[in-house]
This record gives sequence, structure tokens and C-alpha cells, in this order.
Amino acid sequence: MPATSTKLRYPAAETTPPPPLFGVLVLAGLVIVGVGLKSVSSIVGPVFLVLTLVITVNPLRVWLVRHRCPRTLASIAALTTVYALLIVVLGSVVWSLTRLVNTLTDFSAAFTKLYTGGLAQLAKFGVSTSMLQDALSSINLSSFAGVAQTLLNGVTSGLSLLVLMLAMVFFLVFDAVGIEDRIALIRRERPQVADALIEFSHSVRLYWVVTTVFGAIVAILDVVALAIIGVPLAFTWGVLAFVTNFIPNIGFVLGLIPPALIALLSGGVGPAIAVIVVYTLINVIIQTFIQPRFTGDAVGITGTVAFLSLIFWAYLLGPLGALLAVPATLLVKSLLVDNSAAGRWLGALINAAPKIPKPVPRIRRPAQVE
Repeated sequence: MPATSTKLRYPAAETTPPPPLFGVLVLAGLVIVGVGLKSVSSIVGPVFLVLTLVITVNPLRVWLVRHRCPRTLASIAALTTVYALLIVVLGSVVWSLTRLVNTLTDFSAAFTKLYTGGLAQLAKFGVSTSMLQDALSSINLSSFAGVAQTLLNGVTSGLSLLVLMLAMVFFLVFDAVGIEDRIALIRRERPQVADALIEFSHSVRLYWVVTTVFGAIVAILDVVALAIIGVPLAFTWGVLAFVTNFIPNIGFVLGLIPPALIALLSGGVGPAIAVIVVYTLINVIIQTFIQPRFTGDAVGITGTVAFLSLIFWAYLLGPLGALLAVPATLLVKSLLVDNSAAGRWLGALINAAPKIPKPVPRIRRPAQVE
């Protein structure tokens, strides 16, 4: 019998490490990237904000070009729109914080009177107030004004990067003219990356537009309600509510505290309770039931992930990270989860409504007759 030669077949080398080691490597990479982002957060935050605004305004340029507007004029129109958005957002923050600082210092005497009155009521019920009286000297509205002043100083010092942001807007808007060709070139080599960039652009554009519209609606309703209740500076608190609407989860609380405190100091407990009730009703109806119906397709992440992203990006990028928490999470989600074969499984944990793929029916083949 002829000798038969057998060849040993070795298993093919795996292109990726085993799952535990792969997870450790990914986590280590994320830590390194996080440390790097935190070290340059004063630059990354403003640049990313400008990038998302340019993406949001880009359809205006496309629409103008489609209607036979010269490309240069279309780019100038988009550039002017982005500049206006930056002025509205940053100007609203600075203006509302400035009014808050000035208002809190004016109500310092009213706060002290209210505090001592509360101590007297507690003493009538036999509650020891010695520790609270000792704290009276250190707890007053000047301390709250100090916090607001610190935030204001941080914002105004951040305006030193305004020149960088304006220059970045200029270059990004005019470079966006050839973005379609660039995406086409990326698609030839890395189709998943191209899909991720397009998906992120659509999601962040829808998020900014819908959040801005509903933020304006909430702000108008708040101003009307505060004017009816008789709270001073109702328009200021409406502007603050509009800005804090972009901060997920805790933005509502940040926009509620100043008008409720001023209502308490100027009108007493009744107006303060009315402010809290009205703000809560408006927030629950609009931001909990109505707004998610429009932003659901844009955000697509669970409430827990949104809250954790707020903490994460605020830690890395500072106060601006709270404003950019959702857009930054959308970028990471599009690149590393939705359009990545290795990380697609993570979408089952972070997506608000994960889609379960339908099982492919098996086709039974007829038995072969020997």
C-alpha cells in the first residue's frame, strides 16, 4: 500500500487577543486617552464645540449652494450663523451669571432675616439651634454669590480662547466645502469609519436643533410663569433655564435653584413653592414626555449612560464638558460601538432601544438518497 502523507494543520493565528486581555487593552487605551484629553481640555472642549456647531449649520450652506448661491457667499452665511450661535450661548452664560452675582448680594440682608426666623421657629419646638447659630456667620448669600462669581470668572477667563474658536470656525466652515469628497475617499478605504462620521453628524445635528427648540420653549414658559408669580428678574432666569437645558439630568436643577431662592427671599415660602412646582411640571411634561420623542433617534442612550457621561466629560473637559456630554458620547458611540464589529455588543448595554436582529430561518435540505 502506498504510504499516505499527512499534513499537520495548525490553527490560524488570531488577529485579536482573547476577550479578557482585549478588554484590558481597550480600558488601558481609554485611560491614556482620558489623561491626554484632560491635559489639553482647555483646547479640546472649545474646538469640539465649534466642530459640532459647524456640523449643525452645514446643511444651510448645502441648501444655499443647491439654490445657485455662490459657494463663497454660502460659506460666509454659514460662518455668520455659527458666530451668532457662539455669541448667543456664551453671551447668555456670562450675562445670566453676572445678573445672578449682583442679585444675590442685594438679598444678603433678607437671607439673614429669613435664617434667623427659621432658627426661632425651631427653638419653639425645642430643637437646639446653637450649632445653626454658629453657622450663621459663615452661611449667607455672599457665599452663594462667591460660587457664582467663581463660575463667572471661569467663563470670562475662558473667553481668552475666543480668538482660537473664531479662527477655528473660519477654517472649518470653508473646509466643509469639500467634505462630501473627503467622506467618499474615506468610504473607499474604511467604509465603517465613513458610516460612523455620517451617523454622528446626523445625530449631533438633530440633538442640537431639537434641544435648542425645546430649550427656548421651556425658557418662554418659565419667564411667563415667573412673571405671573412675581419673581424679580424673570427674563434672566428664563435665559439661565435655556442654557442649562443643554446639560443633561442636572440642568433642570441648576436652572431652578436661583429663581426659587430669589422667590423665597423676595416673597416668602409661597412663591418659592410655586416656582418649584411650576418648573417641575414644565420639566416633566416637556423634557420628560415630549422632547424624548424627538431626540430619541438622535441620542439613543439610556438615562444612566447620559448621567455617567455628564460626570465623565465634566471631569475631563471642565464645565464645558457638561454642555458637550451628549455630543461627545455620540461621537464615541458612533465610532467605537455602532460601527465597530469588536464593540457592537456594547450597544446592547448603552442603547436606549437596542434592536434585536431577527433570526435567519434555516432551510432544510432534502435528505440525499444514496
